[in-house]
Amino acid sequence: MKRRIQLLLVFFAILSSEYNLQAQMNGNIWFDGLYRSYFTRDALNNSTTDDTLSPRNTSNGYNLLDLNTHINPIKDIEIFAQLRIRNSFGSFFGSASGTQINVRQLKARGVINNKLRFSVGDLFLKQSKFTLYNYDEELSGFENDMFKPYRDIIHYENFYIENRWRLQGIQTDFSYEFDRFIRNLSFDLFVTRPSGSSQINETTASSDLLLSGVSMVSEINKRLIVSLNYVNLFEVPSSGTSNISVRNPVYDLSILHHLSKDKYRIENKIQTGFSKRFWLHSELANGELDTISNHTKGMFFELDNKFIKRDSSLLLTFGYRYVDPNFRSAGAQTRRLDYASGNINTTYPIYTNMSLIRPPSVFDLVSDDQLYNQDLSSVLMVFNPIYSNILPFGDATPNRTGIYLKAKINNEKNVFLSKINSGFFKEVIGQGASEKRNFALIKGFFKINFHRWLNWKKELSVSTSSESEFTKRGGEAVSSLNLFSHQMNTSVNAELTKNLFIQASYKLFNANGNEFLTQRDDYGNITYFASTEIDQKDHILSLGMLYKFRKNAYASLNYNWWGTEFTDQPNLDYKYNRLILILSVEL
Repeated sequence: MKRRIQLLLVFFAILSSEYNLQAQMNGNIWFDGLYRSYFTRDALNNSTTDDTLSPRNTSNGYNLLDLNTHINPIKDIEIFAQLRIRNSFGSFFGSASGTQINVRQLKARGVINNKLRFSVGDLFLKQSKFTLYNYDEELSGFENDMFKPYRDIIHYENFYIENRWRLQGIQTDFSYEFDRFIRNLSFDLFVTRPSGSSQINETTASSDLLLSGVSMVSEINKRLIVSLNYVNLFEVPSSGTSNISVRNPVYDLSILHHLSKDKYRIENKIQTGFSKRFWLHSELANGELDTISNHTKGMFFELDNKFIKRDSSLLLTFGYRYVDPNFRSAGAQTRRLDYASGNINTTYPIYTNMSLIRPPSVFDLVSDDQLYNQDLSSVLMVFNPIYSNILPFGDATPNRTGIYLKAKINNEKNVFLSKINSGFFKEVIGQGASEKRNFALIKGFFKINFHRWLNWKKELSVSTSSESEFTKRGGEAVSSLNLFSHQMNTSVNAELTKNLFIQASYKLFNANGNEFLTQRDDYGNITYFASTEIDQKDHILSLGMLYKFRKNAYASLNYNWWGTEFTDQPNLDYKYNRLILILSVEL
């Protein structure tokens, strides 16, 4: 560690002495980044009597600095490096146990001959919602602002930026302009390696997992845009000793037509495509491909219509979607939360006198960035139906067909803001029974800005939201199911003095009913349906203060009361308290 610190100091000394004057004069090098202080004090609730093994309270925290260095060695070339220095509370800088220094991001990008753009290193990629897309995690739909610092940390630490996946590889894009037939044509190509070869045991090593893709977008005229997307997740057998490798190509076509008027805009989009997924079995002696197993094919279709008012007072979306039961797209169906990954909660992971592993609660999903996933999965991941049973894999969830309706209404002075998100779906084919599941999703959000209504200088706003999911299947008593989950959020945000806010919020989540948990093998095939009964309630009550120094610079201090109740197993209930301080500054 001392050697790392010495190298770091030498690096900055050389960098500052050699480039500082030139950077100020020519702008060849510049810095930005983020600083964060994070401190928590967690405690068992005084009413907890069935846990005498856990400490009554614990303290944790850290300081970190992410320093982004941008270097322009020549025109049209930029080298970017993000260096992280992280020091845990309770340890001195330079101690081996508490300080970490590492390079968090590294890439180079530029333009060749003012035509061909390229990026090498860390990439943030996104295509369509059915080929490559990083869907939002559970419980993040219509959440109040008091949990925003938590969400910001989760997204920042896991590289969740604009629904993109962070991958390492090479990307290039270029475009052409035309004077007849079509207006322009753009191409985007990339090759990445989500994971490299690793040793499984003494005799077996996994193969390199690669993801490649290409997008083509053409603006036919002012009203019509056509796009094609292709992505393929595959393994290279020769890079390991395993003779089994996956292939998952996905093809996507979309046609967007829009009509613009002075006061509104109408968009109509048709999107369709298909996927393949199979495993190749090869002989390592000659490298020839022998057999194919677990071959599946699936397709999807979506018709999406939008009505948008120019003054942003109204946005309506109505559509129909069909996703085949065998549609598989690793880049679009990988979840941010993987309940089979083995990650455990960082806050009181063990509880009760039986030393049980505490299952993730709503508070953990909202606040714990260590639970989240950054790796693409070639098979459908495990999910918890109480938090997301209707669209656990986003719009690309297989075996779904139905309609959806979304609306956003905002008055002229931004006094009132309301949002509605609803969907009514059913299974294409029954799973585990001949009858099909029926789903209903209803979400609503409403916010009042009293300071705009009453022309106050200081801000005062109240917001509330409600999110409900219904799952039902009829038939015989042994296979019927009925699951209901509901989330309610209420928050108040009041400005006492300039930039100083008092905040309060309450989140209530409850789920009850029964479902059948799907179990799959290593190839994603269903092997069993496990019946489960659900009846639990989670709560989070928060009070605190927020001071905004400027945009993207704030200090937040709040106190949380949270816990979970199991109606049928009261001995597993728990309640905790947390005091948290967050200081975040974007440099």
